[in-house]
Amino acid sequence: MKTNEHAAVHFAGRPSDNLFVAGEMMAGNVLGKGYTAGVGMSIGTAFGRIAGTSAAASAGKKEARHAAA
Repeated sequence: MKTNEHAAVHFAGRPSDNLFVAGEMMAGNVLGKGYTAGVGMSIGTAFGRIAGTSAAASAGKKEARHAAA
């Protein structure tokens, strides 16, 4: 699955306006062909936030608010 830095899924080489991915689905984009045990939680955390922010923006939110890191 091809994605971009906003976690948008690509179809025919173009990013979707409203389909985002996070978690284990991002492992291939981050790790290539291998898999490191335990890294799934990190991928899910990082791309979950990115995908959530992108999805909120796509849904028309003017401001995506984040909890303090």
